Amino acid sequence: MPARPLTFSLCLCLLVITPTTIAEQQPRIDQGLNWDYCAQPHRESDLTVPASPLPNQHLQLAADSMEFDQETGLSLLTGGVQLWRLEGYAEADRIEFDHQRRVADLFGNLFIQQTGLRATATQGHLELDEDRGWLRDTRFRLTQGNARGSAGLINLTGKDQSRYEQVVYSTCPPDRSDWSLVASELEIDMAEGWGSARHARLQLAGLPVFYMPYFTFPVDERRKTGLLIPSIGSSNRLGSELTLPYYFNLAPNYDATLTPRLMSKRGVMLGGELRYLGERHRAEISGEILPSDKQISPDHAERRSALRFIHVSHPYPGLTTRIDTNAVSDNDYLEDFGTGLVITSTRHLERVGEVRYNLGNWSLLGRVQRFQTVDDSLSESQHPYRRLPQLTSRYRGFINPLGLNIGFSGEYTHFKHDTLSDGERLSLRPSLSLPLRRSWGHLIPRLSLNYASYRLDEEDDPENETPDYFVPAYSLDGGLVFERDTHWFGIPAQQTLEPRLFVLYAPFDDQSDIPDFDSADLDLSFTNLFKENRFSGRDRFGDARQISFGLTSRWFQSENGMERLRASIGQIYYGEDREVQLTGATEDDPSSAIVAELSSRLGSHWRTTLTLRHNPHLDDEQIDRGRFTLRYSTPEQKQINIDYNFKRDSIEDLDFSFYWPFGHEFSLFGKWKHSYLYERNMNRILGLEYGGHCCWKLRTLLQRYVANEDKDEEEETRFMLQLELRGLGALGHTVDRTMQETIYGYHNER
Repeated sequence: MPARPLTFSLCLCLLVITPTTIAEQQPRIDQGLNWDYCAQPHRESDLTVPASPLPNQHLQLAADSMEFDQETGLSLLTGGVQLWRLEGYAEADRIEFDHQRRVADLFGNLFIQQTGLRATATQGHLELDEDRGWLRDTRFRLTQGNARGSAGLINLTGKDQSRYEQVVYSTCPPDRSDWSLVASELEIDMAEGWGSARHARLQLAGLPVFYMPYFTFPVDERRKTGLLIPSIGSSNRLGSELTLPYYFNLAPNYDATLTPRLMSKRGVMLGGELRYLGERHRAEISGEILPSDKQISPDHAERRSALRFIHVSHPYPGLTTRIDTNAVSDNDYLEDFGTGLVITSTRHLERVGEVRYNLGNWSLLGRVQRFQTVDDSLSESQHPYRRLPQLTSRYRGFINPLGLNIGFSGEYTHFKHDTLSDGERLSLRPSLSLPLRRSWGHLIPRLSLNYASYRLDEEDDPENETPDYFVPAYSLDGGLVFERDTHWFGIPAQQTLEPRLFVLYAPFDDQSDIPDFDSADLDLSFTNLFKENRFSGRDRFGDARQISFGLTSRWFQSENGMERLRASIGQIYYGEDREVQLTGATEDDPSSAIVAELSSRLGSHWRTTLTLRHNPHLDDEQIDRGRFTLRYSTPEQKQINIDYNFKRDSIEDLDFSFYWPFGHEFSLFGKWKHSYLYERNMNRILGLEYGGHCCWKLRTLLQRYVANEDKDEEEETRFMLQLELRGLGALGHTVDRTMQETIYGYHNER
């Protein structure tokens, strides 16, 4: 005969006895936990327990039957016993409850859940008011970080603290034991977000591979002082490497990392980093120092070092300040000690300090800037100018109801150089336009006044110490849009035809006595066909009497408006020779090169672009610029990239990269960049990635590359191995960072 529901109340304790059935313990401990770490992680609020009979009560009990001893104040509850409290929940076959001390002893098929922890056990003891207790012969789950394990004994020392004895810990799913941490003692502090293990050994596939007398690790995303995972690698330039970073969690808003780096061919380098984060600013300073480089001078110490400092602040709404400075001890430093091809190919290190202020339609900038050139192939005359200082202002607004667009840009800059002419430049460029835009086209007349005045250094003995130029520019930009309904491979689509005409007039003003501080010829592209000035910077404003023609056609998918294809072609026709030049003679070709661009999205995963520049005025090989890209990308991270880049007498490269998963555990990736112009391979990578259900990854990579195109440059060879254990960190070189730098579209999903 089933027990009759009873209700018993004593002080703040509420006892409710109802018939119930307890589910199997193993499914219960994993209920609501998502062990696929590549998916969106769960939230603590997603983890539910059976609803309590009376919400918001401090303590509730339910069972099939109860015996109460009024003399001792003890209750014995049996048959599917449930215990609710505001800080947690528990189940057992039998519970002995002391009402006066609020202590519960649990027996048989225990299940307990509290902040960040779930556990099953054979026996337990809970002191509810003190948030203390113990559990014996347990299996547990850390719900905030998806970690699991087993322990002979769990001591609950607080609401968020627990200590484990004879423990096995892992972040792999319950049906896998790819890696585990076996320790004599483990402490977890969910309030601090960290755990610590004593006498721990790391096991891979059940085999011990590493022993640690003491080890700390995160159980969520928070930080703690301690030794980070070492990095191990090898290269023919540095030899065998071992990096041992130590992290200092100094305060919630600043931290530091000290990184010794042992290199068998170079010596011991000491690196450090300090980061600071405030309410309105952030800062980072990092550096490295090698007291003696064994490979350069085995008998005499030669110190080599690097330093970087960055500081960004927002002290006032609209106001931003930035300081970013980089320095190395010598020009070969990045090539010798850099950790990636992008870094080792750097030519100039910037040192800049600037203040920006945005106020309504105004934008103001103050800057000081200089560079350290680290490329020995560049002569001193090819080093960039220093700006000491640069002051700029910009304004853009409308006058209603006419709709006139008023624009202004002004700049004052003092240029300094070690070998070229020094000087000051004041540039003013007001403009006025009337944009008339409709769904079927646009018409934009525009007038701009372009003035620049210089004061050159007398010591350079210029012919004219105060040259200037004044060039008014008149332009008319017009275009139409024609539409028709069509199909895209059987799918309803809409096609447009968009002719465009751009008329430009700018009179000639002699600028041959003005130095070139920061100007360059604009690379001719379809967009640049419709610009007022064929030069970048402010040292030249080109004379022009020209008409630009362009034609664009687009295909849009009618269902969702997605642009499936865009094709453009255009050319400039000149009414007179172009006399204003940076170098060389006057240009007298009657027209520019023909520029064609094509981009398409073929299905959901394929994208391709093609750019061609055909110059009819060349005697041979009239294609003087071209680029073709083909990219394949899927949500499963399958990536294929092909990139061919050609520029007459300058560049001819083929770049191929891929990342291809085979199932859920094995992936192959690689890269091949070849220069046909210099007839040599620039970068070759072959690697593989193997891992189980995102709880661990093993990456290995072999790379051969050169930092420049010099045929005498010896190829650098690097071998990298990285073992990433989720919840513990990554052991070995940062292979994933190299993959992100060299494989377009790849990102690490950890």
